[in-house]
Amino acid sequence: MKFLNALMTVMLFVALIGGCAGKGVRGEKDVQLPPGTLNAADVTELFSGKTVKSVLDKTGRVSLTYYNPNGELRQLQNGEKRSGTWEVRDDGRICLAFPGDERQCRIIVKEGDVYRKYIVKLSGKHMPVVTYTSFSDGNLVDK
Repeated sequence: MKFLNALMTVMLFVALIGGCAGKGVRGEKDVQLPPGTLNAADVTELFSGKTVKSVLDKTGRVSLTYYNPNGELRQLQNGEKRSGTWEVRDDGRICLAFPGDERQCRIIVKEGDVYRKYIVKLSGKHMPVVTYTSFSDGNLVDK
């Protein structure tokens, strides 16, 4: 009888595990990231203390952004300055937030000699949104 109970318990466990396999909601952890995706340490090193010139891929709009090591950022865009915050998550995504805008977290990918920011799509068809054209030491936005 003990053997039969143990066997039933094992069979129930296997059925539960097998029944759950492949039925969960597909999350970001399942998504293949592009080759050259930077990790958190590399993203932090690349941006921290730098003024970065970037081009929005869709419109060609150019921005100059200073990434203060204390988490603040200053941006010059279309002749106007604005302030916000930035951080790098443990998964390597850089997150930017400006007052009145939703916080956005994106991956950074090195493609040859160029760095690009991508939106991660669950479909695996990630969308490049920003191309970084230069990284300079210090705050050049407020000079």
